[in-house]
Amino acid sequence: MTDQESNDSENTPSVALSIPAQTPPPKDSFLLSAREVRRWAEELPIANIGETARQVYNTLVTFNRIQVPTLNRTEVIEIFREPVRYINANISRHYFNAGFPLSSRAMKAAQLASALCGEVANSYKILFLDQVLGDERNFNQKLVIVAAQRAIQYFSQRLFHNLLVYRDHPEGLWREANYLYAWAVQNEVDKVPVRESSTFLWNRKNAKSIDEVYKGMAIMATTNPHRLRQSQMRRIHEKMPQWAELAVIKPAYESSSNSGVFYINIWSDDPPSRSLSGMQRKDSRFVALDLNPVLEEARAEFERAHWESPAHLDQDRSTLSRTLLRPLIRHWTKSVERKFPRTETRNKIEAIVGLSNLLRLLEEKRAFEEEQRKPAKSSSRARSSSPASRLTWNDSVFSSLAINSPVTGTGGDSIFSDSNAIATTLLGSLDDCQQRQDNIFQPNIKKPDSLFTVLTYNESVEGYCLSWKSSYPMRIRVGDVLGIRAPSNPDEFEVAVCRWLRQDRDNEVYIGLQILSSSCAEVTVTPSSRPSSNRQNQYKCLLLSNAGANTDERSLITNTHVFKLNTVITMITEFGNHQIKLTRWIESNNNFVHYQFEYVDETDSAEDAEEKKKDDFEDLWNEL
Repeated sequence: MTDQESNDSENTPSVALSIPAQTPPPKDSFLLSAREVRRWAEELPIANIGETARQVYNTLVTFNRIQVPTLNRTEVIEIFREPVRYINANISRHYFNAGFPLSSRAMKAAQLASALCGEVANSYKILFLDQVLGDERNFNQKLVIVAAQRAIQYFSQRLFHNLLVYRDHPEGLWREANYLYAWAVQNEVDKVPVRESSTFLWNRKNAKSIDEVYKGMAIMATTNPHRLRQSQMRRIHEKMPQWAELAVIKPAYESSSNSGVFYINIWSDDPPSRSLSGMQRKDSRFVALDLNPVLEEARAEFERAHWESPAHLDQDRSTLSRTLLRPLIRHWTKSVERKFPRTETRNKIEAIVGLSNLLRLLEEKRAFEEEQRKPAKSSSRARSSSPASRLTWNDSVFSSLAINSPVTGTGGDSIFSDSNAIATTLLGSLDDCQQRQDNIFQPNIKKPDSLFTVLTYNESVEGYCLSWKSSYPMRIRVGDVLGIRAPSNPDEFEVAVCRWLRQDRDNEVYIGLQILSSSCAEVTVTPSSRPSSNRQNQYKCLLLSNAGANTDERSLITNTHVFKLNTVITMITEFGNHQIKLTRWIESNNNFVHYQFEYVDETDSAEDAEEKKKDDFEDLWNEL
């Protein structure tokens, strides 16, 4: 043996697949017969998802821990695939489009979906090892290729269900996927297409090779999923078959540029990464995932998309919006460097989640300030309207009740302290009455959507990093708008957006907030050049100050209502009415739409003044 062959054998990784221990099966086990398993699957109570999931999961666990002949195992595991797909499609509603931290029920549903994919992958790993390590006389090349392809396919699904709840990949997932891919490349079977079974009739024509399913899994890991909303992750996941055909995997030393290229150590348990040293580039263990062909397709799709079509309005699920494609292209092209350093802090800040909640809070704040500015004439009139000499004892009681009642709310002190005490006993204090007055025509429900205190663990000029506790009254999602009471000015609210979310293995949730504006104001917008008294044509919006940014740039945030660009609309503020023109669509998601605008009042008034200077007799001609 040469020195080179000796070094290669020393560097060759051992079998990196882990499978559960297996024991002899009971003689009467129905899992030994594919016909019995098919009959059992047909009798599953599919209307009861919980019972179906319980039976399928427990049976899969048992199946992977008993000794079953190879051909029987091959037939039986194919029968399990459709029930597993059906269960995961139904239980994902518990954690899809949900706020974080997840409830215990939703978290268990996500863990069950991941565990089901893991058990199916275990079955195919057992088949693979039976062929690779078993008797050579029973070796079946087609079967071992199918087993490797199916195992990677369910690794990819397990990864996807973990990403949907913003968790990192399970330990050992990438080590096993990398091992199976390396085996396929070494044996030159990575390009062999594998068809779906007869159960998946709609996919039988979509044959996929080991190379394609592995590239799809790797591309999904490079999309920066912690910065994506769940709906965006699902749309990207549906694009994986198309993008996997375009991506190329080659030795790392053949890669000449880092733009659009990620690197994979196929002997490690790590996902694709961008960084690679000079020595690693020459190492045969590293391969390059070249996404430049995918980037060309993404840029072409970006040009075809429209800025006026926010992601939540796209009906064609086969295309992606510019909101989603722009960060993908940016992330694939080059690594994003941090603009500002982070400072580790432990500060308490007051926050509220949701654009509607922030608008309501600002509206209540403005109404309270307007009420405070009003002269206190009503209370003096109430005191002088009922002279004490003309009151009886009962009159004094009822007059004080009327003064402090939630209907009149006039306030003021009665000259009869005893009657005030009785009124307080019957109706509560004046503050209680005033609080009831504010909600007299609203249902008496508990409001969790109010300001609450959160704790930061680091800060920068443009945002915060927080640990989002399950004890907080509100849940949060990527893309949610938050109002944060400005630390320097308690009367102002900063506007922030949740940009990323992570959940560790202890189910602790961490989020990153980007500050869009240091202050904001609640305004009303009507989609016409004149104010409208019709409430159906009035939309509450958030006017951003954009302090610290370009002072000429003005922007506002609306709910999911979309206005046309370059049309004149009316913005109603506390200082008056303004005509504005929406010039650019900045960002949108399922929670808000962010527009840039300019005032048309200023330009129009300047043009009118110029016209008057030129001709001051326009109103005289008809009078002569």
